[in-house]
Amino acid sequence: MFTKNMKSPKITNTGFKSRLQQTWNNKDGVAAIEFALIAPIMIALYLGLAEVSLLISADRNVSHAASVTGDLATQEENLTTSDIEDIFNASLAVMGTNFTNSQRVSIDIRSFEIDGSGNVQEVGYAKLGTGITDKYDATDTNAVLLNQASGLVVTRVQYEYYSPSQTFVQTPTLSETFMLKPRKSVAIPFGSNITCSVISSGNNVRASC
Repeated sequence: MFTKNMKSPKITNTGFKSRLQQTWNNKDGVAAIEFALIAPIMIALYLGLAEVSLLISADRNVSHAASVTGDLATQEENLTTSDIEDIFNASLAVMGTNFTNSQRVSIDIRSFEIDGSGNVQEVGYAKLGTGITDKYDATDTNAVLLNQASGLVVTRVQYEYYSPSQTFVQTPTLSETFMLKPRKSVAIPFGSNITCSVISSGNNVRASC
C-alpha cells in the first residue's frame, strides 16, 4: 500500500508585501505635507510677532510723547493757550498717528504749587481729547517733588491702541505719566480749563484749542 504525503499549498504574499514596502519607502510629497502642517503655525507666529512689534512701537511713542509734553511745558514761566496748542501739536507729531487714530489720543497737562498754608493748588490745566476723565491727585506727592520752593507739572498721555487685525493683541489702552519740575519759575500757571481737540490739516493732524 502506497502512502502519499499531501502538503497544503503555501500561500505567499510576496507581491503584496513588496508593494506595501515600496509605498512605505516612497518619500514623494513628504515636503509638501510637512509644509501644509507647519505653514499655518509659522504664518500665525509671524503675524503675532509683527503685531507685538507694532504694539511695542506704539507704547514707546506714548512714553516719548508724555516726556516731550512735560519737557516743553516746563521750559516756560507761564503758558498761553497758543503755547499749549503748540505743545500738543508736538506731542501728536511724536505719536505719528493719522487723523482716525489721533481721535483716540488723549493728553493732559496739570500744574501744581504749594501755597503759603502748605496746601496743594492746581494753577494750570489743559487737555486734548476725551479719554482721560479723572484728575491727577497731587495731594500725596512726595515733598521732594512738590514743595513751596518748587511746583510740579504732571503730563499724561493715553492712547486706545487698535491692532491691525485685532486678533493677537486686541485693543489695549496705552498710557504714560511724567512728572517734571519747572525750570524757570516756582510754578507755571496757564489757566484752569483749556480744552483742545484734534482736527485734520491737509495730510496732517493738529490740535485746536
